[in-house]
Amino acid sequence: MSKQALIAAVIEQLEADLAVCQQAANEAHQAATHEESVAENQYDTLGLEASYLAEGQSRRVAEIQQEIAAWRAVPDTEFYEDDPVVSGCLIVLEALESGEQRMLLLGPAAGGKKLSYAGMTVTVLTPEAPLGAQLVGKYVGTA
Repeated sequence: MSKQALIAAVIEQLEADLAVCQQAANEAHQAATHEESVAENQYDTLGLEASYLAEGQSRRVAEIQQEIAAWRAVPDTEFYEDDPVVSGCLIVLEALESGEQRMLLLGPAAGGKKLSYAGMTVTVLTPEAPLGAQLVGKYVGTA
């Protein structure tokens, strides 16, 4: 699996998340506008709560759409050992003592998502994460 295939897998996971969120937003909107949601007295807040939920779900839909667009904009660039770490890099961290390896895909969004690659788990990392911020601009072999 290539780096581009990993990026495609992230986009695929985000599209699946988007479908779930869109369905939830539609259901929340229907609940908010349903005739049974009309307040019967000042303490009946079912309709108000459903409208807050619908608004939150709609915002999450917009966020996921932005994340998908950001991943689609990641350039198809090959990185070499003398290039600094930037968004779009596939990074392998190795512990000096144990030799244990950890594979990371630095990208614009969807931090924490897990992918499978060459028998290893690849974790999506963003530059906003503490580890991502430390890695940006580093080179192979630097600590």
